[in-house]
Amino acid sequence: MRRFLYVTSFAIAGTLVFDAIASAQQSTQGATPVIPAATGLQPGILQSQATQELQLEVFINDVSTGLLGAFEQARDGHLSARAKELKELGLRPPNGTRPDDLVNLNELIGVSYHVVSETQMVYIEAADSARLPKVIDVNPTEKRQPATASTGAVLNYSLFSSTDNMLDGSFDAFRGVSGGFDGRIFSRYGTLSQSFTASLSDGELGGVERLNTLWSYSDQNRLVTYKVGDFVSGGLSWTRPVYLGGMQVSRNFRLRSDLVTLPMPGFTGSAAVPSTLEVYTRNAKTFSMDVPAGPFSLTNLPAYTGNGDAQVVVRDTLGRETRTSLPFYSTVDMLKQGLVDFSVEGGFPRRNFGTESNDYFGDPVGSATARYGATDRLTLQSHVEGGAGLINGGAGAVFSVGSFGALSLAAAGSQYEDGTGMLLNGGLQFDIGSYGLYGSVQQTFGSYDDIASISADDGVDLSSNGYIFTGYTQIYSPRVPRRTIQASLSVPTPIERASLNLSFTHIETDTGEKSSIAGISYSQAMFKSTSFYASAFTDLNDSDSFGIFAGLSIPFDNGIGLNTGLEQSPDGLAVTTALTKQETQQEGSYGWSLRDREGEAANRSASASYRSKYARIEGQVNQYDDTAQGNLWVDGAIAVAGGGVFATNRLDDAFAVVKVGAPDVEVRSDNRVIGRTNKSGRIIVPNLNSYEENRIDIDTTNLPVDAAIDSTRTIVVPAQQSGVVVDFGVKEDPEAAVISFVDAAGEPLEAGLAGSLNGAEDAFVVGYDGQAFIKGLKANNAASIHMADGAVCAAEFEYRPTPGQQVHIGGVRCQ
Repeated sequence: MRRFLYVTSFAIAGTLVFDAIASAQQSTQGATPVIPAATGLQPGILQSQATQELQLEVFINDVSTGLLGAFEQARDGHLSARAKELKELGLRPPNGTRPDDLVNLNELIGVSYHVVSETQMVYIEAADSARLPKVIDVNPTEKRQPATASTGAVLNYSLFSSTDNMLDGSFDAFRGVSGGFDGRIFSRYGTLSQSFTASLSDGELGGVERLNTLWSYSDQNRLVTYKVGDFVSGGLSWTRPVYLGGMQVSRNFRLRSDLVTLPMPGFTGSAAVPSTLEVYTRNAKTFSMDVPAGPFSLTNLPAYTGNGDAQVVVRDTLGRETRTSLPFYSTVDMLKQGLVDFSVEGGFPRRNFGTESNDYFGDPVGSATARYGATDRLTLQSHVEGGAGLINGGAGAVFSVGSFGALSLAAAGSQYEDGTGMLLNGGLQFDIGSYGLYGSVQQTFGSYDDIASISADDGVDLSSNGYIFTGYTQIYSPRVPRRTIQASLSVPTPIERASLNLSFTHIETDTGEKSSIAGISYSQAMFKSTSFYASAFTDLNDSDSFGIFAGLSIPFDNGIGLNTGLEQSPDGLAVTTALTKQETQQEGSYGWSLRDREGEAANRSASASYRSKYARIEGQVNQYDDTAQGNLWVDGAIAVAGGGVFATNRLDDAFAVVKVGAPDVEVRSDNRVIGRTNKSGRIIVPNLNSYEENRIDIDTTNLPVDAAIDSTRTIVVPAQQSGVVVDFGVKEDPEAAVISFVDAAGEPLEAGLAGSLNGAEDAFVVGYDGQAFIKGLKANNAASIHMADGAVCAAEFEYRPTPGQQVHIGGVRCQ
């Protein structure tokens, strides 16, 4: 157990023992300490006791540890200590020892020591190999506030309407309204959501289609999310997730935004003297602290994807530096050692999503996916799925290749009805210097099936869409493509601030159709943030399929930008120009755009948008050939929470309802002004980050002078897609007043004295000029104040509230 050094006196018996052992004892590795003959002790004291317990101040390599160590000294002078004690002192006990095992210091390789009895100190010389490194967590995990959710409901809506041809004489305004709706009810028991589409035309409601129905709950302690309803199954890069109606249990690392899942390099070093340690990642200083002399170990370095270089700089008091380079490569496909990611689900595959409300495959299926960080350089993968006669399973691995990149390999097999098949997948991603290479190859053999292929619809019903076809027509193959090859290469250019990328994609479907797309893109940063871009692609199997694009992007102030370019396709040449102003998330922001396309498929459009307090509105006019059409969008939400109903912009994630208790009070979120409270003293704060800390504070300038408030800022951590109620507890007429206390001589009491009111435990503090702000007053009050000399004085006063004014009561004598 760790004991910090303090000034104390030791027992007389301990002092006698030190005198007996003389002024110093030497012990070196492999040698027996020598006890001088002149001990100063009466004969027989050491012989009568096998060991003596000692408390010694510990120095390691002539540097004080600031600790007292508990040792036992044998009759031959050897020192021993418990293994757990050695660890607390920074020494490495022998392998295999248990915490309470007694370890002879002479058994420690690379350790020597001597005791100075007069000062009751032990000086230990230890090699770095004999010491435990000081573990330095570069990004320590702080105690986090748990996520919360109040009770409430939200309905998001997106409404759309368009006109007939405005150039036609039959134009008669808008042709009905269609919309998408997403409603949810939330509480501490989770979130129940429902989304659907609907349309209204000629006064009749139609086209109602259910989209998602889902209940979800997240356990932040276990990092697990539970879902019941419609969801997407888990998967890997070589599997195909499906839309299921059923149940799912999955790992959710997003519940801990501070948790680094990427494997990052560690570093172990040593400082000869107390030094300053600095860490630079990608040429930016990310960490700095003072370290004592001795070995140290850095953990939890900042996380980055791709390759990079971390520099560890150790600088002593004389300015001498030791620099160590740590090249690394990290990818989101890998997990830090010991982490497990998983997803387990079962249900019925959803089909024809968006066009059919309740089209599910008739047989239940299930799947399970797992990833495990075996080491920081190796992540193992596995996936199984089955049902309706299907058995499918596979395994894979992702491993890093030095600091250059990562490779992945996977294999899977399936059996369905009378067919069996196999899948092989391989991938690579490398960053070497200024070159970047990505590639993947996937090949199936035999009759390979998965849930997506066996549950897919045989075709799509085109008859309801006005096509000449009737019934079902096969328009695609639901099976995994027979062969897929993807590759991209980033190449450095001799021109500064330029990038060149080459790409290739080959797909061969299960039915034998082939497509091989080759592409090239180039971008060049120019003056004042202007950039030039060009790209081209072609299908190597179809000479009539190609495209060439080139253009300029010119940004201006206030979010205004100009984009102009050329497009060449098999259908002809086109020139495009767009002048736009970007809209922000702030209330009152607006945007607009003017677009023109001349040549092939010529068209023109103009649009404007405005984000009000209650909704976002956008209008657009399009013109092509002899047709002109107007479109109108309205996006917003209705929220019910915290005792209020609010019309606001879309609430796609977390939000807060702030209750101040007074109107026209400014509310801010993370130093961003949200708005002012309404007549009921409430305001809704959108766009909070779920499972992260969000700071909310209020400006007290417009609070009534007689209002009392406990705090002006708070931290909230909302759960995903939920709302939290923040009550600042502002009270008008809080039965409070400023009391001026004086002593028996009429002089103000000194500042800093503590007092209590009417015998209550809640204390108040006297400020300057003897004034104290006291709440909870009654018509008649008695106060007790503890004076600096230990005495207690008593005061009595009356209180009468004055609405709209701060009450001051002066000259209250305390004696």
